Amino acid sequence: MSKTNSKKQDTVDLKKQVPKVYGKITNGDLLVEGGIPRTRKKVAIVGFAPTSMRDVQAFFNDPDMEIWGLNQLYLAFPEIVGYATRWFQIHSRVSYDNAIRDIKHHEWLSKQVKFPIYMQTKEPDIPMSIPFPVKEIGEAFPRKYFTNSISWEIALAIYEGFEDIHIYGVDMAQEDEYSEQRPSVEYFIGIADGKGINLYVSPVCDLCKTVWQYPFEDDAPFRIKVDGRRKELRERVGQLAAQEQGMHDQRMQLLGALENMNYIQKTWSNSIREQTPGQIIQKR
Repeated sequence: MSKTNSKKQDTVDLKKQVPKVYGKITNGDLLVEGGIPRTRKKVAIVGFAPTSMRDVQAFFNDPDMEIWGLNQLYLAFPEIVGYATRWFQIHSRVSYDNAIRDIKHHEWLSKQVKFPIYMQTKEPDIPMSIPFPVKEIGEAFPRKYFTNSISWEIALAIYEGFEDIHIYGVDMAQEDEYSEQRPSVEYFIGIADGKGINLYVSPVCDLCKTVWQYPFEDDAPFRIKVDGRRKELRERVGQLAAQEQGMHDQRMQLLGALENMNYIQKTWSNSIREQTPGQIIQKR
């Protein structure tokens, strides 16, 4: 190969190494003059649910995937810190200072230097902090149906134009307080879906899941199983309630009999004390 061709090949290879810019990180200009270019087209939003949060590890070295952490996730999942591209702590300081997870959370935030940290305001003692774009996101989604941090993150991902959104560690199960927050997350998942964004929701999380399609799968095997089990449990509850009522009635009867015996004993004892020594009761 000639020197000319070799030089040309080197130039082409160098150009291939330059990452494509898909936009800029929102408010990144507050950290770097001119803004921080966004060079990744996919984003993984990670929550605390242990059922799937660690699945994001499959993308730790993916050059196309941003990884977003939040709050005190570093306690439950410390490995994610080394791969996070952004962090979110959009609660007030009064709120997170009183959190039981980590009383030194603000101190941890102040020590981070590798990724932007979205907060309510720019905090002077947290060098990587930038204000979350509440106004911009609110204007982009005027219904403003935000009940949790994950919803805000999904909205930001949509706003910035990510092509793929992955969600891990976000169960929003019915058994805990997060059940009230779940509809908002599903709402923004629906918006992303409607915009043609590629969505991946972990198959082990409860978001956007149903065990049968209403009303076309009334005879679905799992529904029949669930309905049968519920009927059985209701019957057993009813039987135990009847037994409980019967035991209650028996107890009340025994209490009544005991009270009667107490009355007789008290009355008889009083009559004995009223008799004088040697008194003889004669029958008439």
